[in-house]
Amino acid sequence: MSKTVCFIGHRTIVNTEQVKTRLTKTVLKLISDGADIFLFGSRSRFDSLCWEVVTELQTQYPSIKRVSYNTPHETAITSKEERLQFEQIFSKRAGVKVRLKDYESAVRSQKSQNATKDTYIMRNQEMIDNSNVCVFYYDKNYLPPKRKQYKNRVWCYQPQSGTAVVFAYAQQKKKTIINLFE
Repeated sequence: MSKTVCFIGHRTIVNTEQVKTRLTKTVLKLISDGADIFLFGSRSRFDSLCWEVVTELQTQYPSIKRVSYNTPHETAITSKEERLQFEQIFSKRAGVKVRLKDYESAVRSQKSQNATKDTYIMRNQEMIDNSNVCVFYYDKNYLPPKRKQYKNRVWCYQPQSGTAVVFAYAQQKKKTIINLFE
């Protein structure tokens, strides 16, 4: 039976090689349990690491599919030819080798269409809704950097981690959660 897995995590990772080792073991186990569709967001080192692992495993398991979930201002490359063409263009412009991500398909997140500042949270909630298993890189003690607001006077506020918000959402939806931070 087909299973869908989504990946969600913080923008930065501590001990990347250790996380990659745990991630590879986790994805192999999920594949052996029937997972064949993997959903990816954007904007984090964890997303990129997950994409790398699943892409590497596609040589062994060609039936697995990578699906990009996009917010309204994002797009994804869905063919190898398109990826190679853009890599060549960007590499020439940048003067260095550029490697872009490609996917078997892309989904425009419906939940995030009318969102304002919660775009990524809404997109991630939609990924959770459409998954059997959620693989997280979530540190419950993590707080994003404090931000300054400018209206009449300068003051700082501590934003909540978007990963914390969607982790709680996955728990509320009673999804199977694997947290690779622990």
